[in-house]
This record gives sequence, C-alpha cells and structure tokens, in this order.
Amino acid sequence: MYTAIYSRVSTGMQASEGTSLDAQVEICIRKARDMGLSENMLKVYREEGFTGEDIDRPAMNDLRQDVAQGIINRLIVTHPDRLTRDLTDKLILCRELERSDVEIIFVDTEYRNTPEGQLFFNLMSSIAQYELSLIKKRTVRGRLKAVEKEKKIMPMRTAPYGYDLSGHTLVINEEEAEFVRKMYHWYVYDHYTLREIGERLYSLGAVPKRGESRNWSASSIRRVLTSEVYIGRFYYNRRETRKIRGEKTKNGNPKKTVTFRDENDWILVEVPPIIDPQVFALAQSRREKNKKKSGNVKYDYLLKSMIRCGHCGRMWQATTYSGRTHKETGEKIRYTCYRCPNKTPKRYGEGVEKCPTRTLRADMLDDFVWRLVLETLSNPADYIERLQNRSTELHMELQSAAENIKRQIEQKEKEKEKIKLMFKREVIDEQEMLNEMRHINAGLTSLKQELSGYEKQLSEVLERKLSATQAAQLTQTIRTFVESGGDQLSFADKRHIVETLVDEILIRFDGDEVQVTAVGALDELKRQQFLSSGNGIELCSHPQKV
Repeated sequence: MYTAIYSRVSTGMQASEGTSLDAQVEICIRKARDMGLSENMLKVYREEGFTGEDIDRPAMNDLRQDVAQGIINRLIVTHPDRLTRDLTDKLILCRELERSDVEIIFVDTEYRNTPEGQLFFNLMSSIAQYELSLIKKRTVRGRLKAVEKEKKIMPMRTAPYGYDLSGHTLVINEEEAEFVRKMYHWYVYDHYTLREIGERLYSLGAVPKRGESRNWSASSIRRVLTSEVYIGRFYYNRRETRKIRGEKTKNGNPKKTVTFRDENDWILVEVPPIIDPQVFALAQSRREKNKKKSGNVKYDYLLKSMIRCGHCGRMWQATTYSGRTHKETGEKIRYTCYRCPNKTPKRYGEGVEKCPTRTLRADMLDDFVWRLVLETLSNPADYIERLQNRSTELHMELQSAAENIKRQIEQKEKEKEKIKLMFKREVIDEQEMLNEMRHINAGLTSLKQELSGYEKQLSEVLERKLSATQAAQLTQTIRTFVESGGDQLSFADKRHIVETLVDEILIRFDGDEVQVTAVGALDELKRQQFLSSGNGIELCSHPQKV
C-alpha cells in the first residue's frame, strides 16, 4: 500500500517556477520520514496551476481513482486548503477517504477523526472558502476601480479586430481598421451576406486577429458587425460568468453560463472609434430586419434532429429556402428543407472542406418516412407479434451477455484471492502484489459498469413487454390508426410515433439517387417485410432547386 502526498499551486507563475510546489512536496516527505515511512512507498501527486475552487483536477482525479482501487492507505497534505477550498467538495473527498480507510495527515495542522476534530476541520474549510471569495472580490473590485477611475483597459488575450493594446489603452490598427470599414460597407450598402463578406476578406488577404487560420468564421464577422467598440464604446462588467457545477465542455473545461448584468452596473471606457455611429445603427437595423424575416414563421419538421449525413457523419439541419416568386402576390415562395451543415460551413475561403450532399425538400422526405411507418403498421397483428419476438430475442441476448460478465467478475475475484495467497507464501513481493491488484481492480470496475448497463437494458425490455390484453388493445388501436391514414393525429403525435420506431435517418447520395435508411425498429421490421421481394428502403429523387 502507498502513502499519497498531494501538493497544489493555483497560479501559473508558481507552477512554472515550481518553488511552492516543490516546497510542499519536501515538507510532506519530511513528515513521512518522521513517521518512519520509506520513500519507495510514497506516491506524489503534483497539481500545477489549478485553483482550489473546483475539485475536478487531473492529479486529484488520479488520487481519487487510486483510493477507490485500494492502493492508498494514508494521505499527507501540508494544509486542508491544498485539497480544496470548497466546503462541499471537501466533505465529499473526506467521506471517500474514510470509506476506503485512508488516514488523513496535515503537516500544518492536526486532524482527528472525531466529532470535535471534524467540526474544527469543517470550520477551517469554511474559513478557506470565505478567504477565497474575499480574494476574488478584492481582485475584481481592484480591476473595476482602475477601469472606472483611471479609464484603463485591462490586459486581455486578444484585442478586438481593428485595434492593438498599447499599455492600458486601445489604439487603432490602421490595416485592420480598413477591413472593418469595408465589412460595414459591404453589409449595409452592398447587402452582402456573412458568407460573401468572409469570401471577400479571404480573397483580399485579410487575416483574423488570432492568425490561427486565414479562414474567417461567421461568428468572427458577426462580432465585428455588432460590437459597440467600433463606435468608441468599450464596456467592462457587462457580463457575469458562472460555472455549472459538475458539467464539462467537449474540451474538458468547466461549462459556464453567461448572463448580462443591469446596464447601470456597466462601466464605459471610451476608445478611438473606427465606424460612424449612423453606419453602425444601419448595420443593427439590417440585422434586426433579417432576424424578423427569418423567424416570423415557425415550421414543423417531422424528422428534425433525426437525420445523419452518410458522407461526413454530421446531423442535418432543418431550415427554409426562398424559391421562385409567386405570380399573384409577388412574394418569394419558401420551402422547408433538410441539409447537411457541412454543405455550407460557417468558415469561408479556400481549404474549407464542404460536404458533397445536396439539400432535400422536407415535405418530400417527411412524407416518404411517414408512408414507411403506415406500411409497416398495415398488418398490426403481424407487427405486434414480430415486435414481441424481437423483444424476447433481445432479452435472451442481454441475459446471456450479463451472465457472461458475471462469470468474468467471479474469475477476477478468484484471481485476487490467488494474488493474496501468493503474497502470503512470499512467491511475490508487496510491490508485485500491488501492481497485480491495481490491474485486476481496474478490470473489475470496467466489468461492473458493463454489467450495470446490461441490467438496466434488461429492466427496460421487461417494462416494455406487452401482456396478451395489452397486445390486443394495441392491435385494435393501430388498425384504426392505419385505416384513417393517421390524418386524425396532431403533428406532435406523428413525431412521437416516428421517434418510437426510428432512432435516426441515414442519408447517402449515389449520383442522382438518394438512399434513405431508417435505423431502429422501423429498419428491422421493414427489412423482414420487404427485402425478401427485393425492395430496398430508399428514396429516388432528382436534385431539387430550392
């Protein structure tokens, strides 16, 4: 068993210099020596540049995993606030350590696992959390005071496009500012779309501020066309950011919510303007008009968020397109459509890959899939029987898989007992035993998670299984529904039926032919019903101009 040493510094400077971190480790090692522990039985966890506000940190996660696997029996830390400054997180961590019989030792203070000791520990944790809040408030207050009184621009990762940060002021970057003026002119007077602006910027050699790519994105252009900094108004304290506890982004960073504070709390710093206020107002007016035109009518899409591109793997979008002009009203006819977002990616210029798919009329695809549903349910008794048979088969498959996992778990438990026996008989030393135990425990954890998944699926299958009475009632309901063609159903009811039978729709193009595959229960049932007669599940369509 190992004695863990945990150390943490929160600032980048401390992490890069390593002084505070090394000092913590050295103090803990000295404490371990005083306790008669050898250094080869110490395991050090170093947390560099992570705040104590959030327990979800790389080294802390490694420590908690090793504790769960039973290879840690003691933890040495310089001070409780090195573990975490949050009281709730600290209580969670201490309970985990207690459940695994891990002794906690603090170098700078004493901790006893008694009611009095826990009370003292919790009081210290509350004080640490309060101190952290005070530090953050003082830092923010100091920055805002400097902004409000001295009109300083605080350091930032990247200055707005068209500006450079010089000391504590924003100065105009004339080369970039010229492109900012062009963007506004193209948008306000030439009525360019964001895509057309992006393509034009690329062709003229304009490079986005960060320079990571020469391709402009829609969000970068939209930011230029909506930010008040370009009319000389730079705001501080406008947004409030809060972490969403327990949630992460795709990159593993804490997920945050952003809200706008009351305008009375905003702090204005005047900067050199690039755009005339009247031109800026015209740009905002056009943007509002575009939003009203695109959002004044809501359409129902039967397959929204269910279509996956068979070429690039992206989920298709539901949108509208303007078609021909109506002869009598003179208005543009709008078509509801489905399309792959990679067909028109929101990055512009050369080198941006585009999906080779085409846009499909939503009414055509919705009608095709709905007809598949009606055809599948045309013989309700047969449908119910096949559904029940499939449910029985699935239950047997899941039961067999679960039993197999249980046998593997039993085998792993026997391996653990064998390793313990080998250690007692001195066939292997303690280090070899710990390594083997860690490997087996990791396998056990994975197997138990897999078993839990199978048991959950088994429970769901049993819940869905129909009795004879329920099957008869459902048969009659389906027969009535099919005879009416589903006309009496609301859109929400149709959508619910499609979601029940279809997990997703896979779209592929082969020349002018569009191949449509319904993945899920509908796919299984249609395969049994039609493939024997040589009919595939596909929709043949010529390219639509919409």
